[in-house]
Amino acid sequence: KTCAGCFQTLADETRMRIIKHLKETGTKNVRSITELLRVSQPTVSHHLRVLSEKGFLVRSRNGKEVLYSFRKDYPCHGCGILNVPIRT
Repeated sequence: KTCAGCFQTLADETRMRIIKHLKETGTKNVRSITELLRVSQPTVSHHLRVLSEKGFLVRSRNGKEVLYSFRKDYPCHGCGILNVPIRT
């Protein structure tokens, strides 16, 4: 994980809104994130997958429900971008 890769992932406004929401409110399911962002469920699922694969989110299951939370221990390598307030 490099700063360039981090910035590339965070360059999408929807991803930034997801991270901001999860940092502020804690663990949420896909449906609640979809309702908040007012975008389609497939779009939210795509962005959640990208963020999870890049290590920004933790994914867990509660029965059939998939829950997402912001990974507070994200291994930032220098820039500290996730330590500043997020404005969307």
